[in-house]
Amino acid sequence: MADVEKAAPSFFDLTHSPSALAKVAPQPANDERSLYDDIREVRHALDLFFNSKITECLAIVVPKRSQSMYHAMAYGCIMGGMAILSFERNDLGHALNIMKDANQLAKKNRLQSWKKSIGKFSTKELKKMTPLQRHAELVYAETTMLKIGLQILYDQNFILAIKESIKAYKIHGIYKELENYLHHVHKLSATGADINDYGLDGHLVSGIAFGMAGFNLFLSAVPDFILQLLEIAGFTGDRSLAMWYCRSVGGWGDASDTSVARVKQGADEGLRRQFCDLILVGYNTVVSKMAWLSHVDESLGDDVLAYNLEQYPDGMVFLALKGREYATRRQLANAKDYYKRARDSQSFLPQLAHVAHWELGTLAIVEQDWKSAHENFRVLFKENNWSKCVFAYMEALCLYLSALDNYPPGEKRDELLKAATLLMSKVTPMKQKIAGKSIFIEKFVARKARKFDLQGRRLLFPDLEILYAIGALELMPEALLQKNIGRIASTLKRLETNKSMYVHDDIALANLLQAVLVRFLLEQQELDGSIYKPRTAEKMEYLREHPLFKMHHMAIAKVMEHAPMIRLDHWLYFFAIFEEAQMWIMTGRLASAKSNMQFILKCSEKRNFKIGDGKRIKNKYSMENALILKCHSCIGYVDELLAAEK
Repeated sequence: MADVEKAAPSFFDLTHSPSALAKVAPQPANDERSLYDDIREVRHALDLFFNSKITECLAIVVPKRSQSMYHAMAYGCIMGGMAILSFERNDLGHALNIMKDANQLAKKNRLQSWKKSIGKFSTKELKKMTPLQRHAELVYAETTMLKIGLQILYDQNFILAIKESIKAYKIHGIYKELENYLHHVHKLSATGADINDYGLDGHLVSGIAFGMAGFNLFLSAVPDFILQLLEIAGFTGDRSLAMWYCRSVGGWGDASDTSVARVKQGADEGLRRQFCDLILVGYNTVVSKMAWLSHVDESLGDDVLAYNLEQYPDGMVFLALKGREYATRRQLANAKDYYKRARDSQSFLPQLAHVAHWELGTLAIVEQDWKSAHENFRVLFKENNWSKCVFAYMEALCLYLSALDNYPPGEKRDELLKAATLLMSKVTPMKQKIAGKSIFIEKFVARKARKFDLQGRRLLFPDLEILYAIGALELMPEALLQKNIGRIASTLKRLETNKSMYVHDDIALANLLQAVLVRFLLEQQELDGSIYKPRTAEKMEYLREHPLFKMHHMAIAKVMEHAPMIRLDHWLYFFAIFEEAQMWIMTGRLASAKSNMQFILKCSEKRNFKIGDGKRIKNKYSMENALILKCHSCIGYVDELLAAEK
């Protein structure tokens, strides 16, 4: 699809020309006018939703949910979102029924042809359709995918989840036909040909682009040994194309060109445009900070977020993302201000505010403010059903550390430790499954809770360990990094003479955490806090001679030394190999980094979990799936760098 990426105009230009906007302007009474009137209403409702005016949004979409497929889909999306936030089975069932109704409305509006059963319409056939029929193809595909997702969450059965997922193959076929149609018109437009008869409008284009961007982005994150099987069925994952789709819909250009996109959007802005923008912000501002990723443009993420905050100054989603942007810059005071604004932006859906509670609680752990952290995770434990297991562990962790840090031995400390122990005992029984499969972070904290009991109510650095597990350790500012590096160093001295059963686990954990913190400190001191900052060969050589690099190397060596004697936390060995690869990437040893990550992937492919020259563990290690995804993403980034060197 390289020719698509280089072609002009962008989808934004294609759908914002006077002739394109005229298609969606008020017309004489007919199905086409009714369609665009409906879309315009839903567009307005969506603007209200994104600006935290949820009651006003529902007042628009609910009355026509039985007549208009767009109103029905919007209502289904809102109810589906509420159901996912509450995670109550009754709510999921209710949302599923609403989405089924929307799906049936779209199905009724599709072209009545035998081909619709297989979703194979040619470009010529799509051109002959009415605008209503073309939009019905798109809405049918969207509501079917949303229905599949809700059905999987509702059934909680692995076999049924597989059956539902197979349906995605047919929907992918519909999207591909729409994509081919879009590409055909796009190429014609690039030649200056008249494309008015093709009926492309911003709503249809943004929907096709968003759908195919989602498919491509998701599949690009799948490890190669799985993707090879999916490619046999016709699935492909092109991350570059996914990013181009989202940029093109918003008119962002290839280098964060905001000259067009800064125009105030109107009532006929593509209905799915904000969802494309959310992909750009989420990828470039949030996900890219958890692991090295290819096709990252940090300034683009910042620009897109700033634009959407201008459109929706009270929008909970964008306020929370702004908080995350500040957090990744280690400006924690600003981050907390935005998270609090996001939390207080609306009261209709209290579960939305829980996103802010999670982020505020996480930042409180980063700052070792156990009281604030406990308050936020207590709210989540009492009011939210996402993961009672994780919330119980986080609350217990805060009580445990508060007892040790703030109170001398005595009645108050014992009281807090007793409360922490009670919560720890609830962690494992609260584990849940999605589509019959366990959630990796729940399995991890359950093991930590059992270890707490096995060690006589003791855990080593549980705050740093859980921050590392959830990808939040990198939010730590330089002063806190130095403080915790010193904290670890003093503990390692004490561990040298320790003879406990789990001492090797503790030494390995302490050294891995020290290595990670040292790498983050090196990044902040020498790379202005950005892992994507360009580095010259001279700079990378300088980094390899840096005292922090040598400290990192020694810490990883210590993990490897003690790994064969680990009793419980075998994940430390594999994550240490990955951590070494992270430092190799930072300092330009790309071949070594890739070799490390390929070794980890090979272990998972062969189910051969041997710890160095020591024993082979029987079962998979904690957070294996998360590490596989990280390795796959980082290899993509390494390949991007290697290609740039040629």
